[in-house]
Amino acid sequence: MQKLLIVFCALLLGACSGSAKKEPFEPAIAEQAAAWPAPVGSVALLVTNSPPVPLLDVGVAIFDAGVPADKSTHSKLGIFPKIRAAEAQYIPVYLRQVLVESGAWGVVRVLPEPGSASNLQITGTIVHSDGLRLVLDIEAIDASGRTWLAKRYHDEAAAADYPVGQDGDPYLDLYHAIANDLVRARVALNASVLDALPAVTEMRYAASLSPDAFAGYLQTAPDGTLTAARLPASNDPMLMRVKRIQNQEYLFIDTVDEQYLNLYEAMGPTYDLWRQYGREQAIYKEEYQQRVAGRDKYGRRGTFIQMEQTYNAFKLTKIQEQDLDELASGFNNEVAPTIMESSGKVFRLNGTLDTQYAEWQAILKQIFALETGLPPTQ
Repeated sequence: MQKLLIVFCALLLGACSGSAKKEPFEPAIAEQAAAWPAPVGSVALLVTNSPPVPLLDVGVAIFDAGVPADKSTHSKLGIFPKIRAAEAQYIPVYLRQVLVESGAWGVVRVLPEPGSASNLQITGTIVHSDGLRLVLDIEAIDASGRTWLAKRYHDEAAAADYPVGQDGDPYLDLYHAIANDLVRARVALNASVLDALPAVTEMRYAASLSPDAFAGYLQTAPDGTLTAARLPASNDPMLMRVKRIQNQEYLFIDTVDEQYLNLYEAMGPTYDLWRQYGREQAIYKEEYQQRVAGRDKYGRRGTFIQMEQTYNAFKLTKIQEQDLDELASGFNNEVAPTIMESSGKVFRLNGTLDTQYAEWQAILKQIFALETGLPPTQ
């Protein structure tokens, strides 16, 4: 440990002398940051006291982790792929909780991948995450294909945001901003558009099971969105089978949703510590970059105590990275099998949750085809 500390201090002193040739992460990040919007600031959540009509269901798909394919860029951008993979599953769960808290929506589900069973589908990509700043690209598209939201969000964590309190988050304002923008997007739409969404969702899902039988119920409007040209009778046998299959899909989603929640709860304490130390490291590196760039050329050099504190923060960050790495690996590779029942048969689904979800959807399509005598869809 003492040897590591001496080496780390020597590196810092060498860097401060201005002779170091290696630059820290910041230049690569700064290049990306030029495309970031200003931080959202302080944002209060808009809470709906009386549920709007119609009460729309929302699906929040697991986010794209935003990890570049070029592995050589990961360290420059401060990206740890397995941690990002865990964040991509953690963030949607927290966003779901904020949407539920707003009271503006019906059922809000976290999905392994985007689907056609929700009135409104939310997807996201993690652009940057280091404990100091969180940048997300968020898109919300309804069942008709209408885009409600396509926006980049940026928030910065303050020292007061750590340690993270129970049920809190350093970027709560960012989540509030997303939720509020979704409510504003809904308010901006005509009532007729909103009223038609549940029927369009149902017909679109039905068409995904049997295009031949249900595609004729939908038509494309001049603006490219889908509308319901006509609807089958509420007691139509084919439609009743569709609803039963859809309920089976919801049952699976509600079952795996518990696993996402378990990951969220297990990951929370370690993730919060990792973000806290990550923030300290990000600030230190930015200040260091300013010194070596000459912006603080005559500033006070770091004392030995300061360097020791920095090393300890660095060490703790690495420990938290290892813990998060284990959590992410365990969730991605050792997800418990899901047992589902349909049409009197029991199915055991294995693999990751997105694999299980795809397998269950394929099974439901086969069951629907067997019951109706129609060819199964791919």
